[in-house]
Amino acid sequence: MSKLILKKMALLASVGIFMLAGAVRTIAADAPPAAGATTATMEEPGTKAFTIVSVEANDVKFWLPSTITVDQGDKVKLTLKNQVPGSSNQHGFTIPGYNITEVVARGTPKTITFVADKTGVFPYSCQLHPAHVGGQFVVNAKK
Repeated sequence: MSKLILKKMALLASVGIFMLAGAVRTIAADAPPAAGATTATMEEPGTKAFTIVSVEANDVKFWLPSTITVDQGDKVKLTLKNQVPGSSNQHGFTIPGYNITEVVARGTPKTITFVADKTGVFPYSCQLHPAHVGGQFVVNAKK
């Protein structure tokens, strides 16, 4: 592997470990909220709520968490936050398979609510900056 790929893999691993402690309650939508936290799950029963944050480390920009999993038929609430520093205060978020496309300004979160009616793995990314690292929205078939 090239040094650049190894560097990016190491970067993602280190950022993932750093963010894991704060992201666990975000990733696990079924888990009870931490003390003092409020989530859409509490506000709207039956909703799977996630916060997805755009961050930068070592000049690499990406959305965390990198994987979100729900079941078909779930109502999904995504809160998008842009925390990337720099002159460009806007970053995109798109899930083409669900016709979702948003622009998120730093300091102004966006909320998207929809029903996960299609099963499969749906990539998400920044439509404004294709070089940014995206993730995947996974919808499992009804049980």
